[in-house]
Amino acid sequence: MFASQVKSLLKQFASPVLDGLGIYDRQLRKMPASSWTIVMYHRVIDDAAADPFELGMCVTRRHFREQLAYFRRRFSPIGMSEAVRRLARGEPLPDRALSITFDDGYLDNYTVALPVLKSFEMDAALFVPTGGLDDDTPLWWDRVIHTLDATGEELLLPAELGIPLSGEPLSLGPWKRAETVTRVLDALWTLPHDTMLEVLARMERAMPAVRRVAPVARRMDSRQVLAMHQAGIEIGAHSVRHSNLNLETPAVVRREMQTSRQVLETLCDAPIKGFAYPAGWKNADTEAAARESGFDYAVSTISGVNHPNSDIFTLARVGMPDTSVADLKRALVSVIQRTGTHGKS
Repeated sequence: MFASQVKSLLKQFASPVLDGLGIYDRQLRKMPASSWTIVMYHRVIDDAAADPFELGMCVTRRHFREQLAYFRRRFSPIGMSEAVRRLARGEPLPDRALSITFDDGYLDNYTVALPVLKSFEMDAALFVPTGGLDDDTPLWWDRVIHTLDATGEELLLPAELGIPLSGEPLSLGPWKRAETVTRVLDALWTLPHDTMLEVLARMERAMPAVRRVAPVARRMDSRQVLAMHQAGIEIGAHSVRHSNLNLETPAVVRREMQTSRQVLETLCDAPIKGFAYPAGWKNADTEAAARESGFDYAVSTISGVNHPNSDIFTLARVGMPDTSVADLKRALVSVIQRTGTHGKS
């Protein structure tokens, strides 16, 4: 909790002061002209209640608009496939190239983010998991978030629910609930997908909703994904079930990739060129599967900036914070200083 408060103070007060002194701009000018920054969003929201635990997946419309305006001024926006095509042909990217990506196919990408993108005449790539696309089925972690937000329970008992955490009760008090949500999500990612769904169903039965909270996050359906494609947004694959591919057999990994690609190609009547590893879970086998499945490139959640020699099947991205442009600059500087540019290992 203390660390979160310190970070919040940094965003609100320190970053604007340092930005006003030009410190961030001087650091960002040191980025190589050949660098390629890929930024990653998940949700763009109007109501803060949609992000009860501030897990880093939501950006407000206001901050999204400010960030796009900054990208338009200071970078050279380029679509993902266009950048990959240029690299494959040995052609240079524009100076300080930047690409925008969205993961998971949330409805607000269509209702909130798309109009803002179009107002700035900027492209983006949207990576969509295809399982449950037309069943209004929430993504599993959003079910976890909603369950733990709406419950009236004060404690969570991992052992009784089958959550692979030490047996002591976890607090669901107001100051601890967000921490518990994070620990539960991290633990569930370590379970095989079917086992995780069984544990989640057990949680939902044991912890019925009693508090009035924001509804569970909704996803786009097929018609809206198609509308995004028709509006010029590149559609990419993101598996079928959005499971931890490191826990799947090679046959299942390939099926997840190829099935999601085929579904989206049929829907959009267009090639699907890119793949995003679900939650960034990947290893040498999943990277090989992405190559063998016919994708042109794949994006990770490795934090960094790419360069012309980067491996196009493990492209780094920078997760976008829900912050002002001043703090966005701080985040970019931090990534560059920590990781430099991301190339072949």
